[in-house]
Amino acid sequence: MHEKPAVSRKTVLLMLLGLVLIIPLLAAFDLEGAMEKIAEVGPVPVLLAFLSIHLGVFFYALGWYVLLDEKVGFIDVFLISWASLFMNLLIPTGSASGEVLRIYLINKRANLQAGKATSTVVAHRVVMIIPFLVSIVLGMSFFFSHLGSPGDLTTGIISAVIMMVLLIVGIVKISMSESFLLKLIGLIERAFKRDLSGAKDQVREYVSTFNRLLRQRGKLAKSLTCSFLNWLFDMLPIFIYFSAMGISLDPFLGAFIYSVSIILVLIPIGIPGNTGVREWAMTGMLAALGISKEVALAITLLSSTITVFINELVFGLLAYLIMLRRISKKG
Repeated sequence: MHEKPAVSRKTVLLMLLGLVLIIPLLAAFDLEGAMEKIAEVGPVPVLLAFLSIHLGVFFYALGWYVLLDEKVGFIDVFLISWASLFMNLLIPTGSASGEVLRIYLINKRANLQAGKATSTVVAHRVVMIIPFLVSIVLGMSFFFSHLGSPGDLTTGIISAVIMMVLLIVGIVKISMSESFLLKLIGLIERAFKRDLSGAKDQVREYVSTFNRLLRQRGKLAKSLTCSFLNWLFDMLPIFIYFSAMGISLDPFLGAFIYSVSIILVLIPIGIPGNTGVREWAMTGMLAALGISKEVALAITLLSSTITVFINELVFGLLAYLIMLRRISKKG
């Protein structure tokens, strides 16, 4: 896979549309009160939240670095990880656009074969989704213990967990089956009457690397540890902001808010970063949980818009530009 995702004029226009959607939200959820709450928080918690996000990305990159056999410089892996988060914001296809960019940049920077690069990205994605599933389970526990009968929402969450587990198992099984993937390439060859010998070689490299990774349990354990540290530091800003406002947050509720915020980013509705839609959904959810409108809006703007979206946009763009420069110098 040698093509990187491109940022189009349409993407920019959709991002502007998302920002416009925030305007009625500010009017509906006591903007003046929210600004007072944000002023009470002050700069120190914001800096701590930013640091927490950066530590999260550090461990995210470290988990991938371990799976790459440490054959690529960590600085490159760290910058590519930031750049992939930036691409995920701009091109709303779940996390697919960021994964494509990761494969492209690591291939260009380290001359890794596409099959090996893809296998490490897929294995890393499988490892990274485990803490996310833990968040959903903890969120379900919150509903059981605090809201009585969880109803349709819990049923939906259970269904989502089952689907994710089945998806993980399916990806692992397919990634281990060279014969299945080669048959699939053969069908494509016959359908389009093209020689895909190069793709077959990449599939063999992909399956070989993926199977080798699964046998290296120590390496997988290290990567899984990094994934949980990424999850912890990624979720920590929510607790930092609630604490700064003098509100004690139930850990299960924090996990639920975090898991929902991640789902809102991953759903590909067409607007980069789901800006505007994410703010509406998260503020409404917090208000429905009994949190006052001004606090709900303040928490959303601080944790979702500023700490995550703007942070990833600015630092992700910077990392993306640096990586393009490093690649061009190498070329």
